[in-house]
Amino acid sequence: MQEDEFGFIYPVIDEDRCIRCGQCKKVCAFQNIEETNSPIECYAAVSKNPEQAKRSASAGIFAATAIKVIEQGGIVYGAAFSESWKVHHISAETMDQLCALQGSKYAQSNTESIYQNVKIQLSTGSQVLFSGTPCQVAGLYGYLKRDYDNLLTIDIICHGVPSSRMFQDYINLLGEKYSGKVENFIFRDKSIGWGINGCAIIDGKKVKLWQSASSFLYYFTQGWVYRDSCYKCPYANENRPADITLGDYWGIEKQHPELLGKNGWDESKGISCVIINTKKGKELLEHADCDIRVTTFEKIKKGNAQLTEPSKEGKRSEIFGIYKQFGWKGLQKRFDSTIGIKKYSSIIKCFLPSRLKRLLKSI
Repeated sequence: MQEDEFGFIYPVIDEDRCIRCGQCKKVCAFQNIEETNSPIECYAAVSKNPEQAKRSASAGIFAATAIKVIEQGGIVYGAAFSESWKVHHISAETMDQLCALQGSKYAQSNTESIYQNVKIQLSTGSQVLFSGTPCQVAGLYGYLKRDYDNLLTIDIICHGVPSSRMFQDYINLLGEKYSGKVENFIFRDKSIGWGINGCAIIDGKKVKLWQSASSFLYYFTQGWVYRDSCYKCPYANENRPADITLGDYWGIEKQHPELLGKNGWDESKGISCVIINTKKGKELLEHADCDIRVTTFEKIKKGNAQLTEPSKEGKRSEIFGIYKQFGWKGLQKRFDSTIGIKKYSSIIKCFLPSRLKRLLKSI
């Protein structure tokens, strides 16, 4: 695997060793595997553990399911940051280790030798829960070449992935701006409500990173910094590779107003949508400590466009041209010169009372 000029990793064939067997193409899910799963049941859901939900990007459903696997002696795989702010898949066998897998990481995760490790553990009879983007889950099944009774999978409703190098460059720029070391980074800071507003801990001090005021979060939500294949994603529909699909229930105030308000859920703490694709997925959710309410795929997809079609490239060519020549400093300069008054939009939205937000959205 080698990085391209933008930091995305791609397989490179060693022509001196290749015997033209074609196995690499046969196991490539992107080229060959057509998903046939379709939703069995759909839910709006929140974890019954408030602390669990607080540490999660949405409502803590991944953590609730992962805990049950760990309690039964199983192993959980998911994305985590390294010390150098690269995103890698790692394993968790304890509650403490699980914390590193919680929360969003808006960058491409390197799975490295994880698929091989999963196969070894499955072969020994260990229960394994693998979570990732739908293409990573499909890639695992392609590598294994068959399903295992002791394998459980979760995919996320994915917009697309920037490269780890892009995110590292942004982190370095933050450190320079605030003259310190970035010690922690949270893409979805729940302390300022449920949304895509982040924060960084720099030399022990918390720096809020509003969605419309952070160049990385802005370019990510605009969809301009993804891997090229993300714009042709074959999983951006109801046919998902995993046992369970998880995401934010964006638009729940329109689809299920009866679940919110004084006697309902507090949406400022996050609400998840859960799409059950297999019987194994249904059994996994049933054992998780969650509060679930029935909904439909049609309602979920109205607030999640990536369940209908892939993200659009938009200004990707311009953005990548600037990044290639000037790095993230060039993108930051472009952001500062073009964002204008829109920079304050996510700040204003955040401080609106929940009742007023629901009213405005319904209008």
